[in-house]
Amino acid sequence: MNDLLLGPVIGGLTHNRVHLWGKAKAPGALHAWLGRKPDLSDARPLGSSLPLSPETGFAGVVVIGDLTPNTRYHYALTLQDSRPAPSSEDFAFFTTFPLPGMRVPFSFVFGSCFLPENQYGGKIFTSIDRLRQAEEASGERGRALRFGLMIGDQIYADAYGQNGIDKIACTLDEYRRVYAYNWTRPPLRRLFERLPIYMTLDDHEVDDDWRWLDSQRRWATIPWWDMLIRWRQGRPPQERHLPLKRVQDALQAYWEHQGMHASGYIHPPQVNAAGQYELHPRDPGSLAYTFKYGGAAFFVLDTRSMRVRNRDERSMLGAGQWQALEQWLLEVKDTYPVKFLVSSASLLFRFWLDFPQDRWSGYPAERDRLLNFLAANEIENVYLLAGDLHHAHAIRAELYGPDERSLPLWEFCSTPFEQSSSALARYTYLSQPFGPLKNLERRFLFQEHNFGVVRVEYDPAGAPRVRFELRNRNGDILGEAGEGI
Repeated sequence: MNDLLLGPVIGGLTHNRVHLWGKAKAPGALHAWLGRKPDLSDARPLGSSLPLSPETGFAGVVVIGDLTPNTRYHYALTLQDSRPAPSSEDFAFFTTFPLPGMRVPFSFVFGSCFLPENQYGGKIFTSIDRLRQAEEASGERGRALRFGLMIGDQIYADAYGQNGIDKIACTLDEYRRVYAYNWTRPPLRRLFERLPIYMTLDDHEVDDDWRWLDSQRRWATIPWWDMLIRWRQGRPPQERHLPLKRVQDALQAYWEHQGMHASGYIHPPQVNAAGQYELHPRDPGSLAYTFKYGGAAFFVLDTRSMRVRNRDERSMLGAGQWQALEQWLLEVKDTYPVKFLVSSASLLFRFWLDFPQDRWSGYPAERDRLLNFLAANEIENVYLLAGDLHHAHAIRAELYGPDERSLPLWEFCSTPFEQSSSALARYTYLSQPFGPLKNLERRFLFQEHNFGVVRVEYDPAGAPRVRFELRNRNGDILGEAGEGI
């Protein structure tokens, strides 16, 4: 597997399907080998990618179906169509999910905001991998980490002092080079090979706090203060503005590295014959997708690629994604006892100095629309997973439906993996309830590098219990939250 430039990544995992992603240096094809034995002595070739081409940066996916639920498979992803050579170490493995709807305990990890401090960055991913190995070895039911969520800012294309290219990425080649810099950090690469990963984007995959200026997605911008700072620093004109071509290149790079290996898109984005992401003005699709693990349903929101803000319009999700989200919430309301909404932006954490207005608080009509929808339809056991803020928190609130029954609502936020922390968050937090919320309570807040672990269990009657552990870069627990904690 060392012949790959990046990867492998275990993506799109379900109870019977997996997407194995890799990126090469030149044309070829990816070949996937799966077996039940750690040395792959029983390995069979189960699929190949489409030809790897320069149009997609020589990135590709092998889609494998007809797998058995809740089964461990060892695998290899290679550029050769011959059986992998024996290794001194066991080959990496993944375990397929249980059948949808089954109420079985499980754990997963999540976080966001990875900007390597230097060429040795990413040490926190070593801690995650150690935790994965320890809990896998413990054999305790439900403890093993079954997958991870990376919910935004997997690269910092605009961090010209730390992104590996010493400038703000402005072309497709430059965005690809930033991914190569971040994703070749050995701890991250090792984790990607061993832990199934689901991803979504935030702003820095394109540029800081970027948004569309029109609903036809013809004009994009970054905040005026970024333009001013870059002008005063003598940055060239192409780094001070965000033309449509740069957004297209950034989203193409996102598609090649993050979007390509996801599954369950609600309205799949348009991809041309060459496998390239196409940015159409009125495309109702988005980069949002769903997946399920047993009795838990996940909706991974796209809070960026459809975001519009101007004098007359403020929209974070777009009409197509809103329709799909509300339909999904009604579908899973009674069939899945736990629902996770994965958002790169925090919904419950408000600042009294939210000058950028880049989070849900900057889109109050849409924020309240979601909260009112949950309350009006009495959708229980909803958990928000958030990133971006450069601090971690746990917040509990209550919604009240038509019959005045209390519906607890939690937000768990884990960030940053490796980035500067936000020292002001503790002092600028607004604790007053808003919209249909009552009894807003912040359980904890931490500002050091961190990652989150979520554990889902069920009592004998099938009622869920969800617990959030926040851990530091050494893997030690900083705080815990959840009902009864």
